[in-house]
Amino acid sequence: MWHACEMDRGVVPRNDPFPGRSVMDSRRARPPHFQGDLARPFSLTGAAYSNDRSAGFVVEAGMELLLELLSLSDRYERRARLLPGLIAATPMMLTIAAVSLGQTPWYTAVGLSAGAELVLAFVLAYLARATGKATEETMWAEWGGPPTTRWLRPSDTTCSEQQKSRWRGVIKRITNLTIPASVTPQRDVAEIDRIINDAVRQLRYKLRDRPEASMVRIHNEEYGQVRNLCGLRWYWVGIAALSLVGCLVLLYLGESAWAGFAVAAASLVLALILAFLAPGMVRRCANRYAESLFAAAVAFDEKADSPTYTPAQPAASPAAPSN
Repeated sequence: MWHACEMDRGVVPRNDPFPGRSVMDSRRARPPHFQGDLARPFSLTGAAYSNDRSAGFVVEAGMELLLELLSLSDRYERRARLLPGLIAATPMMLTIAAVSLGQTPWYTAVGLSAGAELVLAFVLAYLARATGKATEETMWAEWGGPPTTRWLRPSDTTCSEQQKSRWRGVIKRITNLTIPASVTPQRDVAEIDRIINDAVRQLRYKLRDRPEASMVRIHNEEYGQVRNLCGLRWYWVGIAALSLVGCLVLLYLGESAWAGFAVAAASLVLALILAFLAPGMVRRCANRYAESLFAAAVAFDEKADSPTYTPAQPAASPAAPSN
C-alpha cells in the first residue's frame, strides 16, 4: 500500500519491495495514475485545478459558439456590430449597477448589470448594421456619394487633377477599367459613376488581404464601427432616457436611487452630445478609408512595376498517382 503523505515528505514507503532504492526511484516506480498527482501536492487542489480548467474551456467554447451563432465571430463583426451595441447599452448597465449597489451585495449588482448589458448589446448588434446602412445611404445622398466615388468624378475639386489622373492610371492597370476624365455625350455623369463604382469594387477585391492594404482593413473596421454607432445613436439616447425615467419612478416610490439618477442623467447628456457629433465622425472615417484605399492601390501598382516583383503563384497540384 502506498503512503502518499510519506512520499511527499521525502520518506521511502514502509512496504517498499526494494528498500535500498531512493525516494526518486520510488516515485518513478509508482503506477501511472499516481504519477500525475505528484505534479501537485497530494490534496484536492489537483482536482479543483482540473475542474477550473475544464470550466474555463467550457465557458470559452460556449462564448465562441454563441458569437458564431450570432454571426459575431469575425473581427470586423465584433468591432463594427457588437461594440456599438455594447456602447449603446452602457447607460442601462451603469444605472442598474448604481441602483443595485446600495440594496444588494456587490457581486449581485455586477451580475445583474452585466447580464442586462449583454442581452441588450446582442439585440442592438442585430440592429446595428441595418440602422448603419440606412444612415450611410442618407449621408451619401447629402455628400453627393461616397468619397471613393466622388473624388474620381471629373467635376470634383476635392483633389487636384494631377492626383486624380494618377489614381485613374493605377486603377486602370489593376482592374482594366478606364475611368473617363471628362463628361462626353456618350458618357454622362450616371455612366461615369457606374464605371467608378465597378472599378472601386474590383479594386477592393484585388487588394483584399494584401500587405499593402493593412491600413485599409483598419480604417474599414473603424468606419463600420462609427457608422453603426451613428445608426444606433437615437437608441442610445432612448436607453439613457429610459434609465433616467426608471430612476425617477424609484425616487417617487421612496427608493434610494440618487446614484442611479446621477449616472443616468450623465449618460443621457453624453449620448446627446455624441449623437450630434456622430455624423461628422462618420464623414472623417469615410475620408480616411478612401485615402487608405487609393494609397494602397498606388503602393500595389508600384510594387507590381518593380523589376524584382514576382507575383505569387498558385500551389502546384499534386502529381497523378502512377499505375
